[in-house]
Amino acid sequence: MHFFVWLALLAVTPTLAQQATPVIVAEVRSEPLREEISLVGRVQPRRSTQVASESEGLVRYRAKENGQKAAAGEVLYQLVNEPLSASLTEAQADFALRKANYARSVELLKTEAISEQVVHDDEYQFNRARAKLEGLEAQVSDLRIRAPFAGHIVHMLTEIGAWVGRGQAVAHLVSIDTVRVVVNVPERHVPLLQLGARATVEIAALGGTPFTGTIVAIVAEGYAESHTFPVAVEIPNLEGLIRSNMSAEVHFEVQRPSLALLVHKDALVRSATGEAVFVAVDGKAVSVPVQSGLAYNGFVAVEGDLKEGDLAVVRGNERLRDGQDVRVLRKQQ
Repeated sequence: MHFFVWLALLAVTPTLAQQATPVIVAEVRSEPLREEISLVGRVQPRRSTQVASESEGLVRYRAKENGQKAAAGEVLYQLVNEPLSASLTEAQADFALRKANYARSVELLKTEAISEQVVHDDEYQFNRARAKLEGLEAQVSDLRIRAPFAGHIVHMLTEIGAWVGRGQAVAHLVSIDTVRVVVNVPERHVPLLQLGARATVEIAALGGTPFTGTIVAIVAEGYAESHTFPVAVEIPNLEGLIRSNMSAEVHFEVQRPSLALLVHKDALVRSATGEAVFVAVDGKAVSVPVQSGLAYNGFVAVEGDLKEGDLAVVRGNERLRDGQDVRVLRKQQ
């Protein structure tokens, strides 16, 4: 009788050992959490200006049309102003006369034929005539309205035959060799952003090709209604593919200052009672209730009774029960 009981125990013992569920585990990590923030904004040119006339006159020539490029200093309009041109001719003649008078006075002073006061008066008249001439020459030169920087013409705002006043806007010019995308960042994320940090920008109109940008501005005053702050990301655009007012999605990767517990995404087990992670401890599966948070690079931040280095089950945990025997096949890196 005892012989048969012993044989039965021998048969059962390996069966019980084989019932330990094979699992693969991964260590619980503790590290600063990196989070990706994605926001939508619109492309803006780095420079945009309404080109204004510094003089006044009648438009005789218009050199550009909407959509064309303009080089820095290139003429956009040529104005004419006959009274101004006549004043310039008069000023040139007056300057020549005052210059000759002053030169003659200097020579006469050497022979003491005139007083120093006469020379001073002629010098004053000479300098006054020169200043008037230079002012008129500048006004006449300003009849050529030039592009202040290289860019694209958005709108030419006046036509041949129209009268242009001083200070009047005559063209809308933008520079898109470098563009900016401005997005409104929620205030809780603003402290995590830094000037000079990289950001990825995707533009659907260009097939979603990612562009690398740099944070160049974090505006100090935000919007009280939405609790957001404007942040500008600058992108090189030498080929001119990116155009003003295109819709863009900006991705910021930020690192939170505090450490977070991270488990592999496959370690999370969800059920009707909530989320849990099975930890392999001395050949047993221990169920640890957790609350999951942000996901990052295949890992998930969790809150629960876990610590760095715990072996969380990532394969074979689908049907595990708390306290069930487990056998670790390998540890996933």
